[in-house]
Amino acid sequence: MSNEDEVLNERRERGIAVYAETFGVGASEVQGLFADRVGSLFAEEAVLAAGGPAWNDPSLDERSRSIVILTALICEGVRGNRLTTHLERAVRAGVDQPALEVLTVLLALYVGQARTALAAEEMRLFFTGRHENS
Repeated sequence: MSNEDEVLNERRERGIAVYAETFGVGASEVQGLFADRVGSLFAEEAVLAAGGPAWNDPSLDERSRSIVILTALICEGVRGNRLTTHLERAVRAGVDQPALEVLTVLLALYVGQARTALAAEEMRLFFTGRHENS
């Protein structure tokens, strides 16, 4: 195996680990689950991207990375399972409900209330569901 192949395999393994954590599944389940959602070609590219520096550089801790990702998703109007998947990941990284409420208020000041209000509503439902299930 060439050095280039080794680097690619390491990147793929790191990417699979990121998506396993994001989806809350085992590493062996990632490729099939992700390919079912978006197709195998897109899934492979996303896994390789996740294996790169954006998800693995120690300059950002997991909590900060989760806040950045949620900010991007909220600003893009992402809702539903794609948002809650990252809410789950953020909670596992130590982001709590008060921090997320402040995040939506801050984003409302900078990007407007239309999308942030939808996200705030979805976050409340997310945490209400977590409290009811505990």
